[in-house]
Amino acid sequence: MDVVWNTRYNTGIQIIDEQHQELFSTVDRLRSSVQSGADRTEVESLLATLVSHSERHFATEESFMARYAYPDLTQHVAEHASMLTSLHELLSKFQESPHALALMVPTFMEGWLKHHISDGDFGFVTFLKSRNLA
Repeated sequence: MDVVWNTRYNTGIQIIDEQHQELFSTVDRLRSSVQSGADRTEVESLLATLVSHSERHFATEESFMARYAYPDLTQHVAEHASMLTSLHELLSKFQESPHALALMVPTFMEGWLKHHISDGDFGFVTFLKSRNLA
């Protein structure tokens, strides 16, 4: 099953939407690589890319939220920090035991992305719209 971006995840903030699409694409490439039996180096590289893209994306979101004094910024930052900790742990565990973990990561990430965008990011978008900022 592909991990596919859907327009229902559009926030209306171009850079955020582009980064979300990039994350979905990376997770999909990771799932494809795992399912096709790609070698450990390729999967590890995609995991590292996912971590890097996530770090960059979270910094972008947090910058927007801080700029507009989003009241739930602290909670959102905590969610990001927790996710980054999980991603770093998954990468580390993959390096120790690649086979078991490789199958779990794409499914975990897809669920987290969908939940985070729908529940977390849209709260910020609603906040911006209520103040005519988006």
